[in-house]
Amino acid sequence: MSSIIVVMPKIEDARKIGGLLQKHGYRPDLVCQSAAEALSESCRLDDGVIICGSRLADMSFVELNDCIPRYFKLIILTHNVMSDEYPGEAIKLELPLKMSELVNVIEREASRYFRRPSDNKVVKHSREGEDRKYIDKAKGMLMKKKGMTEPEAYRYIQKTSMDTGTSMVETARMIILLG
Repeated sequence: MSSIIVVMPKIEDARKIGGLLQKHGYRPDLVCQSAAEALSESCRLDDGVIICGSRLADMSFVELNDCIPRYFKLIILTHNVMSDEYPGEAIKLELPLKMSELVNVIEREASRYFRRPSDNKVVKHSREGEDRKYIDKAKGMLMKKKGMTEPEAYRYIQKTSMDTGTSMVETARMIILLG
C-alpha cells in the first residue's frame, strides 16, 4: 500500500492518529480536517486508505466514500459500528480506537485490497500528466471566474463528472472549452 490519508473533524485528532501511525511504521501522506483536501490528495496518489471520523465538516462520510478513487478504501472511526448508515464496502472501527486494530486493518488492506486477485500484481491507478493538466487548468479557471478555493473547484469538477456520467478529464475539458 502506498498511501494513508487521515481526515478528522478536529485537526488535533487527525495529528494524533497520524503520530500514532508513525510510531507503528506508517507515514501518512496527508493529515487534515477537510474531506475535500483528502479527495484532492487521493486523486494524485495511486492507492491507499482514507481514515476518517464519522462526522466531517464539509461532507458526509457517505459522500466521501462515493467520491474516493476506486483503489482507495475508507476506514471510518465511530462510536456506533452497528449503524446501517455506513457504506458496506467501508471498514468501521469502534472508538475508543485500539491502535492494534487500525494497524491490523491497514496491513490486511495492504496485502489484499490493493492487489488484483487474478494476477496478484499491484494495481496502479494514476492520472497521466496530460490528464492532470486539464484538471488543473479547469480548477484554475473555476477559482478565477467563480471565486472558488482549490478544494471547492476540485469538488465541483468531481461532482459534475459524477452527475453527467463522464470522466473528470472530460468534464475538465468541457469547462475549459466553455470557459
